[in-house]
Amino acid sequence: MKDSSAFNIRSARVKAGFSQEQMANKLKMSRQTYREYENGKMVFRVDKAWEFSRLCNIPFKQIIFFEDNYTSSVVMKRKEQLECTK
Repeated sequence: MKDSSAFNIRSARVKAGFSQEQMANKLKMSRQTYREYENGKMVFRVDKAWEFSRLCNIPFKQIIFFEDNYTSSVVMKRKEQLECTK
């Protein structure tokens, strides 16, 4: 069961009052790259996650940086990629 006080990346950014473009600039990345994080296609490095948490003024432990099944979904995608190369 998820903590009801938890925020995903998008809701944390919105609560802090930033657009995707503004957050991307603050994190020193392109908007396209930032969107990949927000859409769950990539996961922040720890240093970027801490900075994101600081910018949003939300405790690090209250932000959900990836879905519960992120690891298994990445493993499955990698297996599919390997099977396609055989």
